[in-house]
Amino acid sequence: MKIIIIGAGIAGITAGKLLKDRNIDFEILEASGVYGGRIKKIDDFADFPIDLGAEWIHKWILARPEPLKSILSNNDPRFKTFVEKPKTIFTWKNKKLRKSNWIKLLPNPIDLKFKESSWFDVLESMMDDEIKSKIKFNEVVVSIEYKSDEVIVSTKSKNKYKADKVLVCVPLKILQNKAIKFDPPLPKYKEDAIQKEYIGNGLKIFFEFKEKFYPDVLVVGGYLKKFFNPMEECVYYNETLGKDSKKNIMGFFTQGEIANKYTNYQSEEDLIKYVIGELDEIFEGQASKNYIKHILQHWGNEEFIQGSYSHRRSSFKKLSKPIDNKIYFAG
Repeated sequence: MKIIIIGAGIAGITAGKLLKDRNIDFEILEASGVYGGRIKKIDDFADFPIDLGAEWIHKWILARPEPLKSILSNNDPRFKTFVEKPKTIFTWKNKKLRKSNWIKLLPNPIDLKFKESSWFDVLESMMDDEIKSKIKFNEVVVSIEYKSDEVIVSTKSKNKYKADKVLVCVPLKILQNKAIKFDPPLPKYKEDAIQKEYIGNGLKIFFEFKEKFYPDVLVVGGYLKKFFNPMEECVYYNETLGKDSKKNIMGFFTQGEIANKYTNYQSEEDLIKYVIGELDEIFEGQASKNYIKHILQHWGNEEFIQGSYSHRRSSFKKLSKPIDNKIYFAG
């Protein structure tokens, strides 16, 4: 049996690992020139690795693929983690900065973060030379034909790959925008489920400052809005919280409709100027006074990703249901 996996993000790599362990032949087609998808790190910005994409370990997620069980259960000695417990939480709403002491009354947090590693390091730990050799980069899939017993996958570079089954692990935005043509077309229930899902625009910025003038968490727009509508996020946070670091690193993450006022900027220079200006307004000029450097990751601008993450508006069962026992979906 031969399996083709489309997408070398965490879902595609995990699938490759499982197939390899079961001695099943497979190949991974990746549209970009790197693996990882929305998992990406940078090692030389601070004195610890920074996740430019996926950062938190959400223990409430029900999926427990075998290669990731120890991580999601906080039981892997290779990757030290800690429960993120912010000590100071502020909100910025209607031009007013407030200490949100009442948040301490909420249940204790359970989400974890890595102490001295990253999600990319976890992904790398699953890979070996054999899995890496199975990845074909810069192969943009444009069509999947599954009329006969054999599935034919065609790419933008005019290559054709044949397999018994195909596992589609691309971001849902790619499917929503119909970047991949299916022949026969996807069933209506599947197409409806794909279009119903919500994937917001999103970006992350990390700043290094000379001094720490900010709380552990600063929620823009009010904490209750974020709590009751997690599809809208706009938060500054102390990236060194829980880590052994001598740096002052602030993270910024925004996604959804609220992110538009940031993502609408056409140039990085204008965007950073706006964000520093916002921080200066909140903290009385401390941001520009203490600014050293920054790094930006705009996930909405990534050609083969085009957004942050999905929000379960649609049916998981419909999204993941196989077609004709030949086309499978994951990620």
